[in-house]
Amino acid sequence: MDTKVVITIDTESDNLWDSGLRKNPRFNNIFEIPRLQKIFDKYSVKPTYLITFSVAKNDAAGVLKEIARSRKCEIGSHLHSWETPPFERQARGDGTYLHQYPYKVQREKFSNLDSVLKNVFGDKPVSYRGGRYSFDKNIISILAEYGYLVDTSVTPGISWENDGGVNFKKFGRKDHVIKTQGSGILEVPVSIKIKSLLPQISKAVYLNTPNWTHAEGMLRRLAKFDIIWLDPSFNEYGKMRWACDSLLSEGVRHLNIMFHSSVIIPGGSPYTMDKASTDKFFENIERLLEYVVRSKKLEVLTLKEFHGYRSNRTGSL
Repeated sequence: MDTKVVITIDTESDNLWDSGLRKNPRFNNIFEIPRLQKIFDKYSVKPTYLITFSVAKNDAAGVLKEIARSRKCEIGSHLHSWETPPFERQARGDGTYLHQYPYKVQREKFSNLDSVLKNVFGDKPVSYRGGRYSFDKNIISILAEYGYLVDTSVTPGISWENDGGVNFKKFGRKDHVIKTQGSGILEVPVSIKIKSLLPQISKAVYLNTPNWTHAEGMLRRLAKFDIIWLDPSFNEYGKMRWACDSLLSEGVRHLNIMFHSSVIIPGGSPYTMDKASTDKFFENIERLLEYVVRSKKLEVLTLKEFHGYRSNRTGSL
């Protein structure tokens, strides 16, 4: 089958949903990544760890350096605007999204993240996801300038407008090339699928009504409306398996399994607050890999490898 799988992990400090831990970050989850990597090694697959500035500057980065040295992963960039210098005032919003800053500040923050990752890990990163899925035309231009190949910030069908983010509701699920400055950035969206008893009606209502109408809640009650991410931290295995099959039937070229590194420890996220929920995450990721790798016989690539695959298939991007 031509569809490939990518595993993209926002590799960051512990439980950034907690405002206190944003100000005083801890990195316990990074030291537990070898447990996660053992599962990837079991299935002979390589993830893409998208790493923040604070992780790269912390001693915990040694764990990731060891995995990267063994060529068992790809190291990419994940920019959290509030922790990446320079610390200038945002133009709008609360400053937690990169697109809330002027272009000059966006570029400087990105340059600092790119530089520290290159210095710590030795190889230049070429893959990127915006913190909080921040995305605008500026970041695409900056990615091209710094020699990046892939962006994976788009969450199709999801809107983050309520707190200053981007509305991705009408963005497509398939990978595509975004042309800029004479080059192209390959956009590899997160894999998300909507399920409903009334799919056409639900889609029309959900995609065309503002968030303040709370149409999603109404649809959940009346049509069993469900938004399913290929994220094992908060989605049941059965739902993710359905989403994989549905996306494959649409002829997508990729399945993008994503999650945050902090979900691998108890208390690391709202989804894994105790040992039982953390163990459930590990069970889900292993079952999902068993399904896509061994049952469906799909090849798992890093983002950089997927870019190479797409380039070889099309002759250019």
